[in-house]
Amino acid sequence: TVHVSGCHRSCPRATAMEEVEEYEKGYGKGPYGTREVSLCSIRFNPTVSALAALCLWGFVAYAVLDEKSSSVFGAWMSWVTDKFTWFYIISQDYWLLYLFPLVYYYGDMKLGKDDEEPEYGDLTYLAMVWCAGVAIGLIFYGASEPMIHAMNGKNRYNNDGYSNENQRAQYGLHITMFHWGFMAWIVYCLTAITMGFLAYRKGLPLCFRTTLAPVLGRATWGWLGDVLDIVTIVTIVAGLTTSLGIGAKQIVEGCRRLGFLPEQLEDQLTQTACWIIGIVTMCATASVVAGLDFGIKSVSYVAFMLGNFLILVVFCLDETWYILNVLVSSLGFHLQHIIEISFDTDAFAQLRPGNGQPNDGLGADPSWMNGWTIFYWGWWIAWAPFVGTFMARVSRGRTIKQVVLYTLTIPCGYAFLWFGTFGAAAIRMDRRATFLAEMGLKMHNNSNYFLHSSAGFRPSTAGNCYNVPATLNVTDYAVNPYVTPVCNFAGADSNGFWFDLMNQYYGMGTFLTFVSIVTTVLYFVTSSDSGSLVVDLIAANGREAHVSQRVFWAVTEGAVAIATVASGGFDSLSGLQAVSIVMGLPFTFILMIMCTSLWRALKIEAGDMPKINRRTDWTLPLYGGIFDLPEVALTCGRCPLPSRKSIVDFFGALVVPGYVLYQALTGLSRHQKEPMTLRVRAILGALTQFLFMAFIGFHAASATYWWMVDQDAVGHGLWAFAWISYISMAGFLAFGRHQIRRAYSIEGSGMEDFWSSLLLYPQALAQMVSQIASEPIARAKAVEEGPFDTL
Repeated sequence: TVHVSGCHRSCPRATAMEEVEEYEKGYGKGPYGTREVSLCSIRFNPTVSALAALCLWGFVAYAVLDEKSSSVFGAWMSWVTDKFTWFYIISQDYWLLYLFPLVYYYGDMKLGKDDEEPEYGDLTYLAMVWCAGVAIGLIFYGASEPMIHAMNGKNRYNNDGYSNENQRAQYGLHITMFHWGFMAWIVYCLTAITMGFLAYRKGLPLCFRTTLAPVLGRATWGWLGDVLDIVTIVTIVAGLTTSLGIGAKQIVEGCRRLGFLPEQLEDQLTQTACWIIGIVTMCATASVVAGLDFGIKSVSYVAFMLGNFLILVVFCLDETWYILNVLVSSLGFHLQHIIEISFDTDAFAQLRPGNGQPNDGLGADPSWMNGWTIFYWGWWIAWAPFVGTFMARVSRGRTIKQVVLYTLTIPCGYAFLWFGTFGAAAIRMDRRATFLAEMGLKMHNNSNYFLHSSAGFRPSTAGNCYNVPATLNVTDYAVNPYVTPVCNFAGADSNGFWFDLMNQYYGMGTFLTFVSIVTTVLYFVTSSDSGSLVVDLIAANGREAHVSQRVFWAVTEGAVAIATVASGGFDSLSGLQAVSIVMGLPFTFILMIMCTSLWRALKIEAGDMPKINRRTDWTLPLYGGIFDLPEVALTCGRCPLPSRKSIVDFFGALVVPGYVLYQALTGLSRHQKEPMTLRVRAILGALTQFLFMAFIGFHAASATYWWMVDQDAVGHGLWAFAWISYISMAGFLAFGRHQIRRAYSIEGSGMEDFWSSLLLYPQALAQMVSQIASEPIARAKAVEEGPFDTL
C-alpha cells in the first residue's frame, strides 16, 4: 500500500495518522486477527490445533504401522544432509556474523517497554534457558562424545595419518565444543530476540509466526501463518518425542546399574521405557499445570543446581590441575581453529567410491559430516521454534544485549566447562584403563590381571574396567588409588560410559549414579514441560492456555512417545527423529527470512526506516493477490477477494514473463524523467521470454533423452542449460523489479529482488505491473520535512 500524508501538523487528522499501527491485522477473532474459537474459557486456534494433532498422529501411525517407515524417513534425512551441507554450514556462520551489527546498533533495545524490568532474576533466568536448550544431551553425550571423536568416529582429525594420541584427544574436545557451542545457541538466541521484541515491545502474539510479521504483514495471521505454526508444533513434538525415548533409554541403563531394575531386561526393555516415559510425562504435566512461575521455574532451578554439583564433584575429585590445563589449552585451540571448522563441509570426504573419493583411505568417513555436524545443525534449527519461543517467554524486560549474554555467551561458556571437564576426565580414565591392561600383559602375561569384577550390572558391550593398584613397579608411577575402578570406552556402550565415569570416584559410584539419574529425569521433565508450554502458546495464538489445553498437549507428547516405542521399539524413534531433522531445512530458510524481519522491525523502532504512514510499500505484496484466495475461503468472505487484474497478471506472467516485464518497464517509463528507451525495453522483454522458453525446452529435451533407449550423454546434460536459462531470466526480472523499487523508494535490497524473482517470478511480475499503475511519491523530501510538512 502507498502510505502518504498531505496535511499540516495542526490538521485534526494528524494524531490519527501518527497512531496508524505498523502491523496490519488479519480477519479472525483472535489476537491480531488470528483464527480463534472460544469454548467457555478455552480459547484456541482451531485450524492450527486440529491439523497439527492430525499431522502428528498421522506420522506416528505411519511410523508404527509401516516397517519401512524408518528407512523412508532416513532416506529423507540423508537426502537433506547430502544435498544441503553447504547451506546448513553457511547459514550458521551468517547468523553468528549477523549478531555483531545487531548488538552494536540495537543492543540497548528492550524486549518490552522502556520502563519494564526483567521478569526473572538472572540465576533463575539462566537455569531455565540452560535446561530448555540442552536437556538430557548433557549427560548422554557429556563423557562419550569427546571419546568418540578422538577414537571411534573416522573424521578429518583422528584419521589424518599423522596425529598422535594427545592431538586426537584435543581434536575430540574441539569438535564436541563446536557442536555444543556458539553454533548451537545462536539459533535459539536470534529466535528469542525476534519473538520477544515483537511480542513484548510491539504487542504481537507470542507464537512463531510472529517472527515473520514485518515481512509477511497481514498474511502472518492468515493461512500462511497457520501452516507455519502447524509445522512448528509437529516438529516440536516429534523432537521432544525422540528426546523422551533417548532419555528413557539412559534412565533404564542407570537403574539397571543401580539394581533398581533386573539385569536381564532385554525382552521388557521397551515396556520399562514406556513406564518411565509415562511417569516423566505425569511429572511434566504437573509442572505445566503448576505454571511457569512455580512448576517449570522450580524444576529447572533444581536440575541446574544438580548439574553444577556433578561438575564440581568431578572437578574436585579428579585431577583438578589436569582439568584446568585441559580447559585452558582447549579454549585456545578452539578459538584458533573455530573459523576453520565453522566453514568446513568435508567436501572431498563426502565423495563416494568411484565418484572422487580419496584413494589413500585417510580423512573423514563419507558419512561422518552428515551423521554428526549436519545432524546437530538440523537438530538445533528444528528445535529453534521450541527453545527460542520459551526463551522469549522468559526474557521480557531484558535488553537485546542481556538476552545475547544469557542465551548465547554464558551458555556457550558453561557448555565449554561441562564438556571440557567431563571430557577431560573421560579421556584420562580411558588412558589409565589401557595402561593397566598393558601392564598386566607385560608384567603378568595377562591383560586382565587388574580386571575389576563388579557385582553390579554392566552390559557385555561395555569396555573393561580395572582396579587401580596403589603401587606398581613402574618408574614415576604415582596415582590416587581411591579413583578406581577405571574403564575403557566402548562405542557400543556410549550411553552407559557416563555411569562408568561416575563410578570411579572414592567409592561414591552408587550415589553419583543416582544423582545423575535424578538430574536426567529433571532435565527430561524441563524439556517436556517447556515444550508443552510452547505448544500451548502456539495453539492458543500466543496467549496463556487454559489448564485443560496444557494437559492435552503434555499428555499428547508422552502418548506419542509411548505409542512409538511400544509399537516399534527404539528403532521407531529414528523415524520421528528424522522428521524433526528434515524439518530443519525449511526452518533454515525461515530463519534467514526472520533475520531480515528482525532487522526491519528494529530499524523502524529506532527511526532508521520510515514508519508505515511515512513510506511507500508495494501496492501488491508478494503474499497478496492470488495467494489471498485460500484466506477468502477460510474466513468465509471476510477477507476481500483479490482484484481480477492481479490474478490475470499472475497467470499471464506464468506463461509470458517477457511480455509482462516489457509492460512493467513501459509503464515505469511514463513516470521517469529519463526513461529506458523502447529498444532496450523490447530487448529485455524478448531476452526474458527467450530464456523462459529455453528453460522449458531444455527440460523437455533432457527428459526425452532420459527415456530413449539409445542414451545420449549430451542430451542427458541439457537440464543444466535449463536451469542456467531460468537463473538468467530471474536476473533480468530482478533488474526490472529493482528499477521499479528505486523509482518508488520502496524499502528492500537487490538480494530480495533476485530471490523474489527466482522463487516467485509470476507474483513478482504481477507486483511490478500493479505498482506502475500509481504515481511515484517523492518520499525522500517528504520524510526529510516530516509527513505533515508538505502540502
